[in-house]
Amino acid sequence: MNYQVELICNGLLCLGALTGFVYSLIKFFKPKKAMYKKMVGCALGCLFIERLYEIVQYVVAGDLPQLFQIGTFGNIGCYMFLFSANYGAIDSLIDDGSAKLKKYRLIALAAPLAAITAATVILFSPSDPGRKITCAIEMLFAGASSYYSLKHLIIPKKYSDFLSGMRAFHIISLVLAVGVAVEDIIWCYQVSVQAVWFIPYTILFAAMIALAPALERGTKQWRT
Repeated sequence: MNYQVELICNGLLCLGALTGFVYSLIKFFKPKKAMYKKMVGCALGCLFIERLYEIVQYVVAGDLPQLFQIGTFGNIGCYMFLFSANYGAIDSLIDDGSAKLKKYRLIALAAPLAAITAATVILFSPSDPGRKITCAIEMLFAGASSYYSLKHLIIPKKYSDFLSGMRAFHIISLVLAVGVAVEDIIWCYQVSVQAVWFIPYTILFAAMIALAPALERGTKQWRT
């Protein structure tokens, strides 16, 4: 994609991530606020750092490194925070491990399977091995996080009444993962058609801005 267009698009994504992160700082990083919210805010902070790094790298070097690069830690860090938030703070409140919820656990496996499929597609791309491996690793972290997002989304309200308002948040989390997957695939397959690049960039920009407000609306019935 054209250098100037790439720089502008990454600038918009950086702005989207910064907007979500600043919103999180204002709303979530206060005394007695739930740790879950703070971890989601940190996830958005990781996305901001990742996009900021890419802008600096484009300005300084004109392109991103083919091998594992610092910006990769931004996407991986984002999904580590989302995984930790959903698994450590919420999952035991929704899923007690009983047989009656087994089908929802099995259906939720579709998310990591989709991520593994995306990683496989990336590994078969004509891109540089370092770039392929980097993107495939990102997909694995995204898949682990998306498993809990999908499971918490589909489990009926009767099993998670006070968390049912977070469904929009989980949908946006999954959309964010899809945007990253599409971006990585077209990047590794070296697609040069600019219109194609606007698809993941639009998805990511919208998801970055909407994620924190969706969480805030979904947790209004919480005490913090």
